Amino acid sequence: MEVVRFSDLAAKEVINFGNGKCLGHFSGCDLRIDPDTGKIKEVILAGRSGFFSSFFMGSPIYCIPWQAIIRVGIDTIIVSIQDKNE
Repeated sequence: MEVVRFSDLAAKEVINFGNGKCLGHFSGCDLRIDPDTGKIKEVILAGRSGFFSSFFMGSPIYCIPWQAIIRVGIDTIIVSIQDKNE
Protein backbone atom coordinates (compact mmCIF):
# COMPACT_ATOMS: atom_id res chain seq x y z
CA MET A 1 0.00 0.00 0.00
CA GLU A 2 1.32 3.42 -0.99
CA VAL A 3 1.27 6.30 1.50
CA VAL A 4 -0.01 9.59 0.08
CA ARG A 5 0.02 12.90 1.91
CA PHE A 6 -3.19 14.87 2.05
CA SER A 7 -1.29 17.93 0.80
CA ASP A 8 -0.37 15.95 -2.34
CA LEU A 9 -4.04 15.13 -2.94
CA ALA A 10 -5.12 18.76 -2.51
CA ALA A 11 -3.65 19.88 -5.85
CA LYS A 12 -5.45 17.20 -7.86
CA GLU A 13 -8.58 17.68 -9.93
CA VAL A 14 -11.46 15.27 -9.34
CA ILE A 15 -12.84 13.82 -12.60
CA ASN A 16 -16.04 11.80 -12.95
CA PHE A 17 -15.34 8.63 -14.94
CA GLY A 18 -18.89 8.42 -16.32
CA ASN A 19 -18.94 11.75 -18.15
CA GLY A 20 -15.37 13.08 -17.97
CA LYS A 21 -16.56 16.16 -16.08
CA CYS A 22 -14.17 17.94 -13.73
CA LEU A 23 -16.01 18.12 -10.41
CA GLY A 24 -13.48 20.40 -8.73
CA HIS A 25 -10.25 20.24 -6.79
CA PHE A 26 -9.59 18.01 -3.80
CA SER A 27 -8.33 21.03 -1.86
CA GLY A 28 -10.98 22.48 0.38
CA CYS A 29 -12.92 19.22 0.58
CA ASP A 30 -14.36 17.88 3.81
CA LEU A 31 -14.21 14.28 4.93
CA ARG A 32 -17.05 12.41 6.61
CA ILE A 33 -15.53 9.88 9.00
CA ASP A 34 -17.29 6.95 10.69
CA PRO A 35 -16.85 7.63 14.43
CA ASP A 36 -17.02 3.91 15.27
CA THR A 37 -14.33 2.73 12.87
CA GLY A 38 -12.36 5.91 12.17
CA LYS A 39 -12.57 5.15 8.44
CA ILE A 40 -13.35 7.75 5.80
CA LYS A 41 -16.91 7.29 4.53
CA GLU A 42 -17.10 10.04 1.92
CA VAL A 43 -15.50 13.14 0.51
CA ILE A 44 -17.63 16.28 0.38
CA LEU A 45 -16.43 18.41 -2.50
CA ALA A 46 -17.49 21.92 -3.49
CA GLY A 47 -17.49 21.68 -7.25
CA ARG A 48 -16.48 24.12 -9.94
CA SER A 49 -18.83 26.93 -10.70
CA GLY A 50 -19.14 29.27 -13.61
CA PHE A 51 -19.36 33.04 -13.45
CA PHE A 52 -23.17 33.23 -13.29
CA SER A 53 -23.77 30.14 -11.18
CA SER A 54 -21.53 31.50 -8.43
CA PHE A 55 -23.85 34.53 -8.16
CA PHE A 56 -27.21 32.83 -8.51
CA MET A 57 -26.89 29.21 -7.43
CA GLY A 58 -23.56 28.76 -5.69
CA SER A 59 -21.16 25.93 -6.36
CA PRO A 60 -22.55 22.42 -6.67
CA ILE A 61 -21.76 20.08 -3.78
CA TYR A 62 -20.68 16.51 -4.48
CA CYS A 63 -20.81 13.78 -1.82
CA ILE A 64 -18.43 11.14 -3.11
CA PRO A 65 -18.41 7.79 -1.29
CA TRP A 66 -14.87 6.68 -0.49
CA GLN A 67 -15.51 3.45 -2.43
CA ALA A 68 -16.30 5.53 -5.55
CA ILE A 69 -12.67 6.60 -5.89
CA ILE A 70 -11.37 4.51 -8.78
CA ARG A 71 -7.84 5.80 -9.20
CA VAL A 72 -5.49 8.42 -7.81
CA GLY A 73 -3.27 9.54 -10.67
CA ILE A 74 -0.42 11.99 -11.01
CA ASP A 75 -2.68 15.01 -11.73
CA THR A 76 -6.21 13.73 -11.16
CA ILE A 77 -8.44 11.63 -8.96
CA ILE A 78 -10.93 9.54 -10.96
CA VAL A 79 -14.28 8.82 -9.31
CA SER A 80 -17.44 7.06 -10.45
CA ILE A 81 -20.60 8.81 -9.30
CA GLN A 82 -24.02 9.67 -10.67
CA ASP A 83 -23.78 13.42 -11.39
CA LYS A 84 -27.08 15.03 -10.37
CA ASN A 85 -25.80 18.46 -11.44
CA GLU A 86 -25.78 17.75 -15.20
